[in-house]
Amino acid sequence: MTDASTISIPGEPGAPEDAHYVEERSRVYKVLVNAEFVLAALLLVMLFAVVITQVVARYVFSAPISGSEELSRFTFIWFTFIAASFVGARRKHIIVQLFTGGKTGKLAAAAEVFAYLVMIAVSAVLIFGGVLMVTTMWDIASPGLEMPYRFVYSALPVGFVLIAVHAVVNLVLALMHPEQFAGQQDVETAGL
Repeated sequence: MTDASTISIPGEPGAPEDAHYVEERSRVYKVLVNAEFVLAALLLVMLFAVVITQVVARYVFSAPISGSEELSRFTFIWFTFIAASFVGARRKHIIVQLFTGGKTGKLAAAAEVFAYLVMIAVSAVLIFGGVLMVTTMWDIASPGLEMPYRFVYSALPVGFVLIAVHAVVNLVLALMHPEQFAGQQDVETAGL
């Protein structure tokens, strides 16, 4: 006999397919995901501020700010990887929904598991490649800001470690709760 508190109804808040399911059950995971969200938001605001400042300085005051293009590029690199890991944590990426064509049940669960295994494998390769890139660029500085490239390119291994962590968590969730793929889903709103 099952306890009524352990039964989850698909589509209801607190059910395994809810994007916040793991966050509601793990304080550490919730802190990690919230930190990613805040950092991504701050990086986006910083990127916007740097670009707007550069445009105003260049076209209004005819005095471009040196290094602002590099700073915006470096900010964008970090934003991309942090935001990608946040999207992976919330399971809002487009992987299985398009592949399964809206199918549910065992086919969707198998496709989801396969997709997470591929994400973990690709992340592992890119973490290794990112670490090699960081060590290769360790003492080389950018020309405009004279910032060591190791700080810029460390976004790659950091981002893919975070993406791999979320993929592992989501893989375990998909294996432990295959029932989340039961029922009908609209292809256009699947995962939203």
